[in-house]
Amino acid sequence: YVGEISPRKLRGFANSTSSFFWSLGKAIGQISGQRELLGNQSLWPMLMASCGLPALIQLVTLPFFPESPPYLLMHKGDQEGCKKAIRQLWGEGHHQAEIDDIMKEKATMKNTKILSVLELMKEQAFRWQLYLIVILTATVQLCGINAV
Repeated sequence: YVGEISPRKLRGFANSTSSFFWSLGKAIGQISGQRELLGNQSLWPMLMASCGLPALIQLVTLPFFPESPPYLLMHKGDQEGCKKAIRQLWGEGHHQAEIDDIMKEKATMKNTKILSVLELMKEQAFRWQLYLIVILTATVQLCGINAV
């Protein structure tokens, strides 16, 4: 959501920032799970319950956020709703260039054929990319780096 609602100039920063905080959360979870902190028999329920706090905050606050402007324009075709969401997210100002970019993306997506998983696997042009993704994902899962 954060990457999608960000202005184009800040989109990369917003996506990398969320990845940073995801990794930071994993590190804090590992540290707080040590026996000396919350990893003992009496405190482990607190450690497990602490995961629910961010989820609860998101559950309560997310209904007050506007829909994503690209979603409103590309999927629902609601240009006025898109403009309203942009003004609510980015403030007053001239945002026609961003709306035009979303319209260009919509036109590009209209000409793009969506492949099923089976079609993707059969397509010769994507085979090496698919092998690379599978190998990298399996390596990350087997080495344990995602647990840290």
